[in-house]
Amino acid sequence: YRLDRNHLTDSSCLHLASGIRNNQTLRTLDLSGNNLEGPHFSDLMAALTTSRIEELILDRNHLRDSSCLHLASGIRNNQTLKTLSLSENNLEGPHFRDLMAALTTSRIEELQLESNRLTASSCPHLAFGIRNNQTLRTLDLSGNNLEGSHFSDLMVALTTSQIKELHLKNNHLTDNSSIYLVSGISHNQTLRTLNLSGNNLEGPNFNILMAALITSWIEELDLMYNHLTDSSCPHLASGIRNNQTLRTLNLSENNLEGPHFSDLMAALTTSRIEELQ
Repeated sequence: YRLDRNHLTDSSCLHLASGIRNNQTLRTLDLSGNNLEGPHFSDLMAALTTSRIEELILDRNHLRDSSCLHLASGIRNNQTLKTLSLSENNLEGPHFRDLMAALTTSRIEELQLESNRLTASSCPHLAFGIRNNQTLRTLDLSGNNLEGSHFSDLMVALTTSQIKELHLKNNHLTDNSSIYLVSGISHNQTLRTLNLSGNNLEGPNFNILMAALITSWIEELDLMYNHLTDSSCPHLASGIRNNQTLRTLNLSENNLEGPHFSDLMAALTTSRIEELQ
């Protein structure tokens, strides 16, 4: 059921609540592109707990940190919701931790948090949400700004989560983040897709990230637009050489021209890569 871009405001939440409360047939509700932020948003979230909705899309609704409390009450112990999309809101703040705490008891499998102005200070809360979570499989954190020392908390928690697909596109990650990424993917048994495009991972620590790739189970790695140069090619080569799981590698929009590009191509012959961009 789609109600996207309908100029709905907070006052509509009361009517939405009456519509979905105890509804036994509705499975998908798209409310993206409205403006549901306000005191009655809590009524909508309260009704969510007794609905049968499996997919809820709340992108671009001007939701703020204060909405996290109501979102938390909506997903806590909810047994049907599998996909929750909250992209392009502004959830950064002290109550974001309440949302992440509720995630641990939800049944959500896919969580979209793209472009929510999240910073590294949100990483401990994100870590709490995914640590030992048994249902979450896809987490999209693209378009935030997670670069910082607390990024390590998120990566450590990744190793005990069940996440298969992690998107960290456009997060201002630098070479320093490679150290933390290593802890997240080394010997990780569940992660299959890792999107790191649109960052700036070129630097001396890129080699340890590629070394960790060898023992990971990643099947798809996106390194598009990371300012990688020819000097990164030997490290890329060591990462894919004899790697048994990687099938798709995206290196588009970097600058790999140079004498070491031959090292990457030589390693390609012993890799399992099926798609190279």
